[in-house]
Amino acid sequence: MNNVVQAECKRVLERNDTLCADVEVIIEGKEHHLIALFAESKDNDYDMIMVLRKDASREIDWYDNDLHAAYEDVTEELFQDQHGETHWGEREKFKEQVLSFGSVRADIKSKLDQAKLEKQKELARSTV
Repeated sequence: MNNVVQAECKRVLERNDTLCADVEVIIEGKEHHLIALFAESKDNDYDMIMVLRKDASREIDWYDNDLHAAYEDVTEELFQDQHGETHWGEREKFKEQVLSFGSVRADIKSKLDQAKLEKQKELARSTV
């Protein structure tokens, strides 16, 4: 089990035309931070799109640059067994731990709502 000891919604990014909340997660006993990406789901909650391992050191990457190879997709590594079968129960437990940590769920909603407003404004400006 991956026990979440810290989680914080950092920002919203657009991935494949979908707005995703970027949540930095610290797991008990793990050296590197994880980044869990969440997007709105049809059931008024959030889908965990993927989990990335953040290998960048804060001393080196103090400006939190997400444009280099310091991020590795570890979703399968965390939630699949050696036969390639996804353990959905473990994935859902992790997702709920992250979303339930402090104000993460509310922060995701707020940041996604703000990003949607900004995107609408951008679209309106480009059509004028």
